[in-house]
Amino acid sequence: MKKSLLLFIAMSIGMIAHAQFTTKQVYTSPELKKAMKDYKTIAILPVGTLLSFKSQVPYLNERNQASESINTGLANQSRIYSYILPRSSRMKIEIQDIEKTNLLLLKSEMSARPDQYTKEEIAKILGVDALISGLYESDAFLIEEQITKDSSSISGRIPRISTSVKNVFTLSLYDGQTGKQMWRYYDYRTQSSYISDELIEGAVRNLPFIQ
Repeated sequence: MKKSLLLFIAMSIGMIAHAQFTTKQVYTSPELKKAMKDYKTIAILPVGTLLSFKSQVPYLNERNQASESINTGLANQSRIYSYILPRSSRMKIEIQDIEKTNLLLLKSEMSARPDQYTKEEIAKILGVDALISGLYESDAFLIEEQITKDSSSISGRIPRISTSVKNVFTLSLYDGQTGKQMWRYYDYRTQSSYISDELIEGAVRNLPFIQ
């Protein structure tokens, strides 16, 4: 009895600690369940990207953020698609091939400035019932530190570059008819590299049609 009580207390403390420090936030519209009955095809849009780069290292302070944003957006779109595909056999909803999605956006000239179009307009061009739209925000900071090295071959202080990156990922599901946001997932990590697959995989696992 005593052991059971101690185990229960330990589990309760663990659950409270997890609740206090979790970074995940999920919103679900009360209209989602009804709307999803009419969803047959969903498109994944290229992921919006906001990159912030600051550096204390003089020779590492220039970044071509425009091209990086485009490449990162397409790469993250591909990651989302890759995580969904293995689960597609258990889904009643078809995911539009991202190559077709991007080609239709390019032909309609929407790919240049997608923020100038409503979700309804984009869904109509793509011929889908709903849209998956993401936003990746990265705030990177590079610091040059001096570390002490003392060995048989090297002795003294040598420079070392360390990186701190706050990666924020938001994934949303929009209704193609109304443009309403039906579901939203938000999470972030502070780490030493750019976006980890863990953030995207976590978002995909929480998609309402995956569960």
